[in-house]
Amino acid sequence: MDSQTLYLVCFSTLFGLSWGSFLNVIAYRLSFDKPFMTKRSYCPSCQALIAWYDNIPMMSWVMLRGSCRKCSQPISLIYPLMELITAVITVLLALKFFLPLEQLSNVQAVASFLAYFYFFTCLIVSTTTDLYVLAIPQLFTLWSLPLGIVFSLLGLLTISVWESMTGALFGYGILWLVAYAFKRYTGKDGLGVGDMELLGLIGAFLGPIGVWLTLMISSLVGSVIGGGYVLLTKQGKGTHIPFGPFLAFGATLYFFLQDILVPILFF
Repeated sequence: MDSQTLYLVCFSTLFGLSWGSFLNVIAYRLSFDKPFMTKRSYCPSCQALIAWYDNIPMMSWVMLRGSCRKCSQPISLIYPLMELITAVITVLLALKFFLPLEQLSNVQAVASFLAYFYFFTCLIVSTTTDLYVLAIPQLFTLWSLPLGIVFSLLGLLTISVWESMTGALFGYGILWLVAYAFKRYTGKDGLGVGDMELLGLIGAFLGPIGVWLTLMISSLVGSVIGGGYVLLTKQGKGTHIPFGPFLAFGATLYFFLQDILVPILFF
């Protein structure tokens, strides 16, 4: 690894870990309807304020062995996991848009990086809230969807504005049809509106092909992991398993590996 790449990886890793920690706060407080500006980070169990040295992304969780210093209650694995995921995605985006480092002075490259960085921010928050409470906030899906169309119109995405609009409609519509058919023939709800809105957001940033491959990947991975979870925990078929994380995983995999996946699956 040359010095330019090493510098970029180190900086983007630190930034990604810090941003992931911030997103954890947003996701938690959105999930449990907690105020944002009245109190800094605190333990959900004992409400004790968390000292700065216990709030270092990933490192503090490891040093505390996954439990609160004050009350010894477990700290969810979601916290370090989302920080790590955010850091990895930030590094991959930085390598994609900022190598060589001269690209940092390229306004187009910086703007495209920020556009996709916002997209993945939405995916990470949506994943986290879905894991917490089986709900996805519209702030990071439906309300953010128009930004994908605007970004494509400005030439900041790799898809055209037409692909962005059709992708958004296709993403929302295909899950709506699946949910409608499932409800009609079983009388039960199979997918939430949040999943539809999330796939609509994915379509606005990745286009109709991105939606289709995201859905293929997420359905396959979700079936394997969800089925395995039900078997291992011996829970019934009615167990609610969040689908948002699988959609986010599929979208991420497609974005970074589309040059490999598209030729294999379509040709």
